[in-house]
Amino acid sequence: MNKRTKKKSSGSNRGVWILLAVIAVMAIGCGLFYANSKSEKDILDTKPGDEPKTVSLLDESIEAQRLLDNILLQKNNWQLIENDHSKKEVEVPDSAAKVEINQRELAVGVPTTTSLTGAAEWLQEKVEAAGLVYISGKGAKYKKWDAYKVEVGIKVKAGQGSKSFVTDTITLFHNANLKKQDKDIKDLPEAKVEEEQQGDVRQYRGKVAIVIDDCGADMSSVRTLLDTGLPFSYAILPNKPYSSDVLELVRSRGRVPMLHLPMEPLDASAMSEGTNTIRVTQSAGQKLALLRKHLNSLQGVVGVNNHQGSRATSDKATMTTVLGELRSQNLFFLDSRTASSSVGNSIAREMGVPTARNDIFLDNSSDVEAIRAQVYKALALADKNGSVIAICHARPNTAKCWAKYAGEFKKTGVTFVPLTELLY
Repeated sequence: MNKRTKKKSSGSNRGVWILLAVIAVMAIGCGLFYANSKSEKDILDTKPGDEPKTVSLLDESIEAQRLLDNILLQKNNWQLIENDHSKKEVEVPDSAAKVEINQRELAVGVPTTTSLTGAAEWLQEKVEAAGLVYISGKGAKYKKWDAYKVEVGIKVKAGQGSKSFVTDTITLFHNANLKKQDKDIKDLPEAKVEEEQQGDVRQYRGKVAIVIDDCGADMSSVRTLLDTGLPFSYAILPNKPYSSDVLELVRSRGRVPMLHLPMEPLDASAMSEGTNTIRVTQSAGQKLALLRKHLNSLQGVVGVNNHQGSRATSDKATMTTVLGELRSQNLFFLDSRTASSSVGNSIAREMGVPTARNDIFLDNSSDVEAIRAQVYKALALADKNGSVIAICHARPNTAKCWAKYAGEFKKTGVTFVPLTELLY
């Protein structure tokens, strides 16, 4: 990409870099290392009858911004431009509270030999190691040029959970005036990827809904999948290290969040979630208590699908109990169809619970090309039947496949839709 910005005078550039260097030295000298000084204030800490309050996160956000400056200044071949810097009031999601926070918009020019996505990955690694939160990353435009936009912020206590807030929006773009190459950023030239995706692509019709199972063990795969821009739905396992974080991220990106409900498989020795699993031999009361516990741990999900569950979903009494609770909470049920004997979908229809069932699993193999081949099988089913629901998992190679071939899949003519569009 031959993108250029106007050259500024060497004196102006020298002044900018001196100023930024002074900021970095001050940040280090004052001991403003965010990872060791996170605020313990609770932004939802109110007593019954209290008016909704506005909590100041100005100190926390300024510390985070100073730390980010220090990270960016590690790159003496990048150009940092501050486009906006202001104090703002931001609403706290799912509450009447607000926070007061300092927010910036930065543009960062990188050499044309540096991958924008590679630069974003480098930045993500650095900010997370420092205790900041990498909230999102996606393709964008800066002026008329291709760019990559990253949101970085802080996480603070919010009642029984936490909330993340953006302190900096960083737009990475190519500046042809910058000649010094990066040595520590993986070379992933966007032009090469685009070229690979320009070939002839077979055309299909129909709607395709993709569900990402087993979310919650980590954040990396989920972020990669979200960054494809495809309207995946995300089934989150309860009680995992990042279950709540995934839920918050998925909701913030406008995607469909679901509870991935642990249910008993035919082989009890293969049961992955132990005592968190709904089992056929439990009483109706025990099943309900466990289901409610999992739903309460992930407030904001809009539906449920089964994790494992080949035995439980084949048991009418178990499914009647589970679906009765989902109906009372206005949640849908996706039958993952881990067994052909499952009665989940049929009982859901009888009980008036919005439902659907999985048609195909995409990543029984972890090989990227094998997953790609399965995606094309799903597209062929959509072309034949009008629509298809497919399940894959939040795993590194699955995410890698979608990141690599998302552009190609989008050109096939199918319409990717959220799962909620294919319920009946």
